[in-house]
Amino acid sequence: MRAFRRWIPIGLGVVVVGIAAIGYGLMATDIAAPIGGDLGTVAVPDERGATAVFLSDGRPAFVVRTGDAVHVLDARPPLEAGTPSSLVTWCPTSAYFNDWINPGTYAADGGLLTGGPAGLIAYPVAPSADGSEVTVGGDGTPRGQSDPAESYECDGDEAVMHEPDRSEAFDPSVAADEEPPGWIWIEGRLEAIGGQALLCDGVDGTDCATGAVVRGIDPAKLAALPEHLSGWFLGRVGDGAIDELHHVPVSVRGS
Repeated sequence: MRAFRRWIPIGLGVVVVGIAAIGYGLMATDIAAPIGGDLGTVAVPDERGATAVFLSDGRPAFVVRTGDAVHVLDARPPLEAGTPSSLVTWCPTSAYFNDWINPGTYAADGGLLTGGPAGLIAYPVAPSADGSEVTVGGDGTPRGQSDPAESYECDGDEAVMHEPDRSEAFDPSVAADEEPPGWIWIEGRLEAIGGQALLCDGVDGTDCATGAVVRGIDPAKLAALPEHLSGWFLGRVGDGAIDELHHVPVSVRGS
């Protein structure tokens, strides 16, 4: 019995050392560093791949597991000023992110492959004790350039993307009038009319009797797109206009 009791603290010590080793291993693979949880806690995928999430302030992001590393990446691609924006989607077959509107591809860790001026914004993370969750820090930085592949393929039917909450969506004119706080879902049609970028009520039609002005989008760049953008958008409203707007490419799955 005394011999058994003598082994108990030794066994506990081994467990503690093992847990510490896991923690240091996670930090060594760029999964974690001691941070403040400015943007909340999100679940980590059980297997390699990505899940679409919303951080504590409502901003869209992806949690990506790549082998032993976990990354939390902003779903808004960095673009030149005035460029209409669409949230990126995850292509599981080829394991990269794709921008369906502006030609751009990004690696699983957010690095720029082709297209835009920089990689996706990556947030610092700290894992929970069992690694099932990570706490997300608020000071994100854009990733640099990654080595591009020869080709990229993305099946729209399998793409992982952010899903709109249809039960809490606004028409553009209603959103501009009520000015709900934070990130909101808006359904409409984005067009360049009268020297302005307008998000019109309704996804179909040719006029824009009601809608809302969208700040930060150059109408000339919007008019240069092959087709106007319609459907679901994620945005923020202030002072009677839409301050930030991102198209959500739900339509690539035919919904």
